[in-house]
Amino acid sequence: MCPAGAVVELISEERIMGFVEGEGCFSITIQRVIDRRPRLRNKPFNIKKPYLFRAYPTFRLTISEQDRKILEAVRETLGFGQIYVQNRSQKDSRHKDVAYYYAQGLKECLLAKDFFQRQKFYTNKGRDFELWCKALEIIQSGRHLEKNGLLEICGIRDQMNKRASKGKWCKEEIEKILDAKPIHNPAYFNEKQAKLIHNKCFDLDGWLKPAQGNNMKGSAEPKATQRPAGAQETAK
Repeated sequence: MCPAGAVVELISEERIMGFVEGEGCFSITIQRVIDRRPRLRNKPFNIKKPYLFRAYPTFRLTISEQDRKILEAVRETLGFGQIYVQNRSQKDSRHKDVAYYYAQGLKECLLAKDFFQRQKFYTNKGRDFELWCKALEIIQSGRHLEKNGLLEICGIRDQMNKRASKGKWCKEEIEKILDAKPIHNPAYFNEKQAKLIHNKCFDLDGWLKPAQGNNMKGSAEPKATQRPAGAQETAK
């Protein structure tokens, strides 16, 4: 953080675009949502708009922590965003600390969109920005809460940033989960929440098991002591 009262110089839009072309990243993250509020409250939570996956847009600018003042100038010029520092040197002295400038969430990403639409891209970063804007339009319209809208965002995400890997939640895996039609994935469940599940044949116990704490796994059923076939219990 800048010292209190310190004056941060502004930076020209052309220089900002230079850093963005080299070290900027427009991305859409797909996150699985598990509502843990009912478990913490130990009673059902009235969820008005339940959803299973979240599409989270971000814009990131990365630079060495030693040059963090550049990111502070970018934030001062744009008027939004946050700066975070990753202390890599604490784990490995051969690595240097890294600073990130983030515009995250729909509100800040729409501000970033307005800024970059006035600029000219000279690299493939411009294509990523156009795809990113399409995903923002879907999120802004609310269609990302529907199956088709979310899968459309997944298809857009897979075209961005020269993705060699689709990550944990690829489009095919998400589509498979949504076909089972659980609208919501609570970590705590009781009979009153059964109305949230459309598919009555859905294996709820199997679905919730990975979300249980390690201390809960295997504790649902008592361990039976097995005896060899034909063995008889010895009378006391």
